Amino acid sequence: MQRDIIKILGVNIDNCTLEEAGKYSKYLIENSNKTCKLVVAPNTEFIMLANKDKEFFDILKSADFATPDSIGVMIGGKLQKRKFKERIPRTSLF
Repeated sequence: MQRDIIKILGVNIDNCTLEEAGKYSKYLIENSNKTCKLVVAPNTEFIMLANKDKEFFDILKSADFATPDSIGVMIGGKLQKRKFKERIPRTSLF
């Protein structure tokens, strides 16, 4: 499955709708080959913290799927002239 990624301060964020997030999550589960997959919902605070904490940054970078969780992340995409399709709060996905 092709992913549309927008980088915010070095962190990959998937540009998707809630419906696409559900389909991709299902895809990850069905094709996991019994391996663990990391799904994250970074917000602005997570990304700022990750830029000060290499271990946390590496965790976010290693995620198999990351949804845009905050208005700050949405604005970060806009500033790059890459608009996120939809804000996906972690409570909507998890």
